[in-house]
Amino acid sequence: MSEWREQIVRRFVPGVARVTAVSDPDGLLRDPGVFQAIQAKGFSIAQFEDSVSFRFDYESRFRSKWDAGAAAELVVVFKPEQRDFETLPADVLANAHRLSFTLKDIFPKLSYAVVSQLETVYFDALFRAQQQSASQPHDEAQTLAFVLRHIFEIEPTVIKSVPSLLNILCQRHYTKASISARLDEYLVACLRRNHNFHGWPLERIVPDRAAFWEFLNERWPIFVRQSKGGTLALQEKPSSLKYPGPELLPFDHDLVRIYIDNLFDDGLLTPVEWDWNQALDQKWIRVGLLGNKVENTDLRFSELGENLLKDCPDKCATPQSWLAFAYRYAQASVLWTQVSPATRAQFQEQLPELRGHVNQQFLAWLTANYGGLFNYPASSPLMVHHIPGFIAHQFTNKLCRRAAFILVDGLAVDQWLILKEGLKANGLTAPIEENALFAWIPTITPISRQAAFSGKIPRYFADTLDRTDRDETGWRQFWSDRSLSAAEIGFAAVPGDRADLATIEENITPLTRALGITLFKIDKIMHGMQLGSVGMAGQVRTWAEEGFLSDLLKYLRSQGFDVFISADHGNIEARGIGRPQEGVLSDKRGERCRIYSDPVLRQTCLAAFPDTLIWNHPGLPDNISTLVAPYGEAFTQKDATLLCHGGAALEEVCVPFLRIKSSP
Repeated sequence: MSEWREQIVRRFVPGVARVTAVSDPDGLLRDPGVFQAIQAKGFSIAQFEDSVSFRFDYESRFRSKWDAGAAAELVVVFKPEQRDFETLPADVLANAHRLSFTLKDIFPKLSYAVVSQLETVYFDALFRAQQQSASQPHDEAQTLAFVLRHIFEIEPTVIKSVPSLLNILCQRHYTKASISARLDEYLVACLRRNHNFHGWPLERIVPDRAAFWEFLNERWPIFVRQSKGGTLALQEKPSSLKYPGPELLPFDHDLVRIYIDNLFDDGLLTPVEWDWNQALDQKWIRVGLLGNKVENTDLRFSELGENLLKDCPDKCATPQSWLAFAYRYAQASVLWTQVSPATRAQFQEQLPELRGHVNQQFLAWLTANYGGLFNYPASSPLMVHHIPGFIAHQFTNKLCRRAAFILVDGLAVDQWLILKEGLKANGLTAPIEENALFAWIPTITPISRQAAFSGKIPRYFADTLDRTDRDETGWRQFWSDRSLSAAEIGFAAVPGDRADLATIEENITPLTRALGITLFKIDKIMHGMQLGSVGMAGQVRTWAEEGFLSDLLKYLRSQGFDVFISADHGNIEARGIGRPQEGVLSDKRGERCRIYSDPVLRQTCLAAFPDTLIWNHPGLPDNISTLVAPYGEAFTQKDATLLCHGGAALEEVCVPFLRIKSSP
């Protein structure tokens, strides 16, 4: 355990008090490492956010145990308001042991205003840097420079050339580094002092990942044309380019070229149309040329496959590393549906081995780390139930005026990548901020979709855990609890056909601020699919070409909505291992899991299928027992092949999380 976590954890001593009340203004106890270490000492942890949900949890899980004479120690964590500890109910606070933790205690030599804007994932490196390199207290400007240098390896004063700037931005955006707005403002201000960057759209491409990829994309064709005989010289932007700045970029410079093939392999840059017979021989350029689509796809797939095996995270990786990897892994799945028969035959055996290795690593990571993810603050979302809270955070900080959350039931990351191609083909030109989140395990609709719309963990909707009709209720309750009126909340659930656009429009008024939408098309395609993942890709592509989703996004943006898109779960192709016959409390479409209210029945199933995984999680109700099928297998007719969900595979658990801002 890192030293900063140990400073916190060692103050929790079992046996001191039945309730420990913790003032946690900076969310330090939401860090998975801290959270799990405190749990390992025998404490249960409850966050005091929603007083109604907290009261239910407190009475049902703890008061009843204490009244029965059982021993149970509870840590109640809250963010202090003006009344500090009196924020908590009097009966909870009575005789409670009180603790308080702040970032000022952990980083006394650094500016609180800067450090408080960082994700906790950076605290380990920052704590080491403070010990080794901060001999004196730092003011805000010094702390900004310190954090950029030691955490993000960015030294503004040495970024003097165009290649060095592109190198820094490629690294920052490719790794999806989470740099705060204040750090970005400082970095842009430093860069503005350099005349080499005069006219560059730094305020857009430094903080905005999607804008930076667009900036590179519109200049790649210019570079390719110049590389056929032109000279490399920076020129002013012609009027046809969306972003200002130089027309020609040095993609072939050593500092930039090292990223280019990965950016095309991962689908972040788009290959340009070119006569393949006239293409340059360098592989790093050919991967960005689309004159021969099949040959280009084969090249990209073979390169990406090798890199995935080498770059696969392990059980010690950060959650963000796995979410970023999920996109690269999904890109390989998309390319697999497009490769030539010769390449398919070449990799027919290697691909299952790659998928098996990745999911073995992912399961080891889930087992060690998944239990603390749900506790993260919604302002830094990691799981699907964080989405409403994240949108609320955007409202509070005036980062958007109206928000539409579209949940595409069953949309896996690879299927999103196909939809994205269709959106661009249908004329959607807005930048798309692409991230990913973890779905709830078991990855079935009643659990994960309810969580995504209600903003609650499944423990708090145990009574409706088997229902799929609670989306609107949860969505409206979440926003009502945050003081939005009924007229400001909208909701629509539709298949996703062209005619459904009118239905959605009917649910929007000039007063609507928070709009929830469920689209069922992908899930319906999946459960009716008989041609496996290749057939699924084709059907998703057809749906994208029909134009419903692109028309919906254009309409919502024109009405001033920032659009957020995600899913309740993904899906995988699996082989049947037989269907348990016991009574179960399981979504009939969750072929990869079984949920039991009786532990005896679970043991009976486990005896029949001994390779299944017993899945327990503190965010699930206490009275259920869950079994998850091994990777690539399903609780259905033996040897039958189908697309399904419910388990703990990377393809099911990591789902896209996208943002498309409203029209200017």
